[in-house]
Amino acid sequence: MTIWCPDISAASGPIYLAVADAMEADIRSGALPVGTKLPPQRELAYQLGVTLGTITRAYREAERRRLLRGETGRGTYVAPAEIEASPLIPREDRTGELDLARNFAFPHLNPDLAKGLSRLSRTPGIERLNGFVPSEGLAHHREAGARLFRLFRLSADPSNIAVTCGAQHGIQVLLQALFRPGDAVAVDAFTYPSLLNSAPHLGLKLVPLPMLRSAEGRFLSMDPDALAAAARTEGVRGVFLMPNMHNPTAHTMSLAEREALVDVARRHGLRIIEDDPYTPFVRDELPALGTLAPELTASIASISKLLSPGSRIGFVHVPKEYGSAVRSLIGESTWMASPITAELVSGWIADGTLKRTLLEKRRVNAARFAVAGELLGEERVEGGMDKVFGWLHLDPETDPGAVEAELRRRGVAALSSRYFQSADRRPAPFMRLCWGSIAGETEFRTAINCVAEVLAAPQFKARILSGPVA
Repeated sequence: MTIWCPDISAASGPIYLAVADAMEADIRSGALPVGTKLPPQRELAYQLGVTLGTITRAYREAERRRLLRGETGRGTYVAPAEIEASPLIPREDRTGELDLARNFAFPHLNPDLAKGLSRLSRTPGIERLNGFVPSEGLAHHREAGARLFRLFRLSADPSNIAVTCGAQHGIQVLLQALFRPGDAVAVDAFTYPSLLNSAPHLGLKLVPLPMLRSAEGRFLSMDPDALAAAARTEGVRGVFLMPNMHNPTAHTMSLAEREALVDVARRHGLRIIEDDPYTPFVRDELPALGTLAPELTASIASISKLLSPGSRIGFVHVPKEYGSAVRSLIGESTWMASPITAELVSGWIADGTLKRTLLEKRRVNAARFAVAGELLGEERVEGGMDKVFGWLHLDPETDPGAVEAELRRRGVAALSSRYFQSADRRPAPFMRLCWGSIAGETEFRTAINCVAEVLAAPQFKARILSGPVA
């Protein structure tokens, strides 16, 4: 460990920024080489004569600048200048890998692109699509979005819809439209991995909250009491929720769970971002949060998991007061989503291609879940026949990273819990397995068999779901 103590005597602004600036300067100059272990926060606070909170903010700011990385139980280190690529991003050179990690939801069953483009080429007035359009999208594309939102259990007003470059772009836009830098946003203890990276870069503080557990140990919704407490004590201004197929636990909230969280949001004036890309796979006809609390909720609908990730088309539906901000943010980031691919997708929504494709994906997914249940044991995997991934419970003492590494060594990709948790938390004994990224049924069975073999080893033996109610 380096005994690093910067000189901040000449600092004129916030002390935490002065510490972060000094750290960045020493890293850039080579005085703090990559891999150097930084002093514990409490020790540095003592050396500088400042509060522990000041140093905590300084370290967080340095992590936001990607200067540091924290390793649970080991400390904080100077990070490499080149950021490791996310395992969620596909690579062309992984052709031999059996992929249970990336939730691409049966892309081999997506509609015939050549036929779609052929239809698109015959669209009257197609040349208009080759120019600029309003940032929120053309009216008939937003109407197609309203039809799509019906599959997401939301009766959406086209005038409150905007077309985005996929759901990820929609999340970024909504985070900026609904919140300001410095705001705190509540998330589940396990949540969407990209959110964990993108929100801090927008200056937002994520507050992970505990999830309820059933008597059998299955994960339920965010604890509404914890959300209320966070609103009172941590100044949480909003909440990010996935009610219909929570990623990664696969839980679908009951009506009572939805109403309890909406009640807390209403009482404390919390804004809700509802991101539910897998809703059309779920057969339960439960109301969207945007239906229960339309004045508070911004909802996202995407076709990436349903039809065409390559089109990069998604839709957001927001309360009217945020419409102008959403339009401006889309304009500032990309000007507009592609009207060409929006037209392609709109045609698939209108002519029944979406519904036919979804039915086939549901059928194959049910068969895949049956295979996973047969080989792994349904009691070990949270999910169901209409869930496109499962949440695998490991022995409480098992290191999920070690299981992930052993599977990778055997040619199978899967994600341990650490990708769904904030960086300062110890990885929990769970893994997410996705059913739809492998095209062949034989290859899929081989991948699940490999998981079963690894878990059968004494050091990795999985357990039957059990545990206390949180």
